[in-house]
Amino acid sequence: MLLARLRAHLRRQAVAAPVRKPVRLGDLVVDFSARRCTLHGVEIPLRAKEFDLLVVLAERVGEAVSGETLMAEVWDENWFGPTKTLDATMAGLRRRLTDAVQAGGGPVRLPEITTLRGHGYRLERQPDQVD
Repeated sequence: MLLARLRAHLRRQAVAAPVRKPVRLGDLVVDFSARRCTLHGVEIPLRAKEFDLLVVLAERVGEAVSGETLMAEVWDENWFGPTKTLDATMAGLRRRLTDAVQAGGGPVRLPEITTLRGHGYRLERQPDQVD
């Protein structure tokens, strides 16, 4: 109980995070500071954990990110919930991105999220994407 109170207090006292530039992944733009994800300028409504998951992957485009790392950074290193939480959130994120593409109607360049069985996930780099 005391540990939870200390964590809450530290979160409130946290120093403002530096402003990070939005990341463009094909036609998808992830704006970290505004907590927005847009496709061709149209905002995709993501749940908080879906957005957080996309942020971790977008920060490491092209890298394999382990399930343990995703759980620690998106939820908490002390998360004791069901092990399928990550898979269910990833499925929701993929569904929302796919729905946004289908609603757009035209050709869209959307990065693929690859499942790495037994390890985690990787957000694929776009051919025209520069570091």
